[in-house]
Amino acid sequence: MYPNLRYAFYDIFGIDLPMLGLVQSYGFFLALAFFVSGTLLHLELKRRENLGMLKGIEESVKVGKPLSIIDLAINGIIGFILGFKGVYAIMNTDLFTGPDAKDALFSMAHGNWITGVLLAAGFVGWKYYEKKKELEEYPKPQVIKETVMPHQRVSDIVIISAVSGIFGAKMLYVVEYSTAQTFWEDLTSGSGLTVYGGLIFAFFVVSYYIHRKQIPLRQMLDVCSPALIMAYGIGRLGCHFSGDGDWGDPNLAPRPNWLSWLPDWMWAYRYPNNVINEGLILDDCVYPDAFGDYCHVLAQAVYPTAVWEFLMGSVIFLILWSLRKRIKIHGLLFSVYLMFNGIERFMIEVIRVNDNYTVLGIRMTQSQAIAIVLFTIGLFFTVYLGRQQMQLKDKPDKLSE
Repeated sequence: MYPNLRYAFYDIFGIDLPMLGLVQSYGFFLALAFFVSGTLLHLELKRRENLGMLKGIEESVKVGKPLSIIDLAINGIIGFILGFKGVYAIMNTDLFTGPDAKDALFSMAHGNWITGVLLAAGFVGWKYYEKKKELEEYPKPQVIKETVMPHQRVSDIVIISAVSGIFGAKMLYVVEYSTAQTFWEDLTSGSGLTVYGGLIFAFFVVSYYIHRKQIPLRQMLDVCSPALIMAYGIGRLGCHFSGDGDWGDPNLAPRPNWLSWLPDWMWAYRYPNNVINEGLILDDCVYPDAFGDYCHVLAQAVYPTAVWEFLMGSVIFLILWSLRKRIKIHGLLFSVYLMFNGIERFMIEVIRVNDNYTVLGIRMTQSQAIAIVLFTIGLFFTVYLGRQQMQLKDKPDKLSE
């Protein structure tokens, strides 16, 4: 496993790049998930705009406003922090990837004042240059009108969904698993996220944003469906490659003959060098001591459920992506997504390590209970909207190119 990209690069290429120790494997895949989902959103929104299904709205933009001290101060502070801590962290990766990383991050004793001042000056200078160019075009303060299309808001949507999603996932995890003694550690830890908490909270926050920007909700839900499941699958790869504990129950069963083509690690895996140091101490840690103390391996092989979820998510993505041009009724694609999401998560929870609860006399995990709710909602609206789809089957396909 690769707690951070330094491990991965060393294992694949045999070269040690200490600065990669600052990039956690889970964080890398999480960023990749948001990048891929943003790209998919952009493509689908542009397609619908070209078909005339989505329109932009006119917004007022203030230009020609003189540069203020506050603008310079904000840019200077951002530049200083990046220079003071960022450059120092790259030059002292062992300090910022070890057990005292949090103390080093918030200590004024660990930083580079010279690069902090230089980068602060650079940020201030760039802000001054940008404002100077704007004032050459608009010498006096004024308000101009410009039309903003939905695809131009993708970056805002991705950022809002990322922040609200991580917050929701962290909060649900803390509520479900934390105790009074572990609350602060769980809250500030880079791991410990419950996916459904992020999905539900981000849904309401992003829905409010797109309502404010006059983007049709049902269309936006359809646009997001393929991106959501693909991002979910990629995020699960981050769980697998970092070994963050998101694995299955012990798998001691022999691999069936019909799966003989499957690599061993996709059937049962012990997650050596996992990021949470779960299991037994390795006799041979393989990696140099400077890489950090990630030298544990599980006592028993387990189901690599995160990899299976990536594969299932990829299949669901392909199905939704192929359906998006054939569905005429807005909201139907999202309803199908909810059904697939519920089925996928309910099935994987059967063999995944998790706490069980009693719901209506039935033992199940929290995620299974939520999955049932999502599947039921998806099924209802799939039937309801599907009838409308059938009534339009003989009409021109307004969604096809």
